[in-house]
Amino acid sequence: KYDIPSDGLVLTYDDISYSESLGTTAKYPKHSLAFKWQDETVETQLESVDWSVSRTGLINPIAIFKPVEIDGSVVRRASLHNVSIVKRLKLGVGDTIKVYKANMIIPQISENITMSDTLNIPSTCPTCHQKAVILTENDIDYLYCTNKLCSAKFLKRLALFTSKNAMNIDGLSDAILSKLVSEGLIKEFCDLYKLEDYCEKIIKFDGFGKKSYENLINSINKSRSVKLYNFIYALGIPGIGLSRAKLICNYANNNYETVKKLTFEELSDIPGIGEVIAKAWFAAFQNEELRTEVDKVAREISFSDIDKSVSTTLTNKTFVITGGVYQFNNREELIEFIERSGGKVVSAISSKVNYLINNDIDSGSTKNKQAKQLGIEIISEEQLVQLIRSNKEKKGVSKNEANTK
Repeated sequence: KYDIPSDGLVLTYDDISYSESLGTTAKYPKHSLAFKWQDETVETQLESVDWSVSRTGLINPIAIFKPVEIDGSVVRRASLHNVSIVKRLKLGVGDTIKVYKANMIIPQISENITMSDTLNIPSTCPTCHQKAVILTENDIDYLYCTNKLCSAKFLKRLALFTSKNAMNIDGLSDAILSKLVSEGLIKEFCDLYKLEDYCEKIIKFDGFGKKSYENLINSINKSRSVKLYNFIYALGIPGIGLSRAKLICNYANNNYETVKKLTFEELSDIPGIGEVIAKAWFAAFQNEELRTEVDKVAREISFSDIDKSVSTTLTNKTFVITGGVYQFNNREELIEFIERSGGKVVSAISSKVNYLINNDIDSGSTKNKQAKQLGIEIISEEQLVQLIRSNKEKKGVSKNEANTK
């Protein structure tokens, strides 16, 4: 045993030059082997199971047990994920259970020693107390709240809607959102843009004075100008994260009306979307309530990227970015530039990557070494701009030749 906590062991050579000469695979160095310690398992007693409602209405079971120390920290909760796991573990309050941290991070229950099987699955939502039902998806049982007006579902949706990668409204903690909803000031997304009507009421909230109110209103008004893909992500459509929202908006040339009218076939044909996600999207926009809610918000905002069409000069080209950026204000701006030219940006070097962007082309960084090992071209920002310009000129020549013919 060692005094210093560790989560594993790495074996490597004591000769750095020889190690580096061995090279790397697409993901790992060839000169080292990593080993993880076996997970530490601790016995404790189950005290209760909480059921937490998500924005989709999924009710997640969370095990609460007597606090135990695992891998240097005290643990008292663990997600049970779904009803199938609850049933498999045959849980009951007071049961003796074994708990561990998956990869020394995420608390999990590995075994129920008692297996009393006395825990009842709720038949109603713990928040709105309306009917809850068990639905089976891919042979796994999940518990769902059936109430469309459930406040817990709306709060989770609202938290996503106002988050940084969505509408990016500062000053709205979960507690403030809960207060605004419970006071009846927010019943749907568009009510956020009417909070100026309730100044006197809001400034009387605990810990929320005139200055906090002014900052909140300024942040809300700032969110009235938003990129279309941030808005689409904010809607919380199942399976539509930020990356997929960008793919869809790029396909529709950032036109809101086009996005709303995309067919199942069009969505399925977008690389990175596919039929499963297309079904979720199509089902969402077939919902009259959602369409009405979305249109109400759309009347309160404007899309800052509506005039920025997407070109195809980098179609089917994948990029990795490393090091500092100089021609762009930040890395996010460079990523957007590539995506608007039809390209894709990923975080890791692999054989599927076409270019590594690094302004220090001769750098000895790990990504540079990996790129050279795989024969991936390393270019600077300036060379990227030249590449796009060159591709545009080639497309222009091809189009002129076609017109001539």
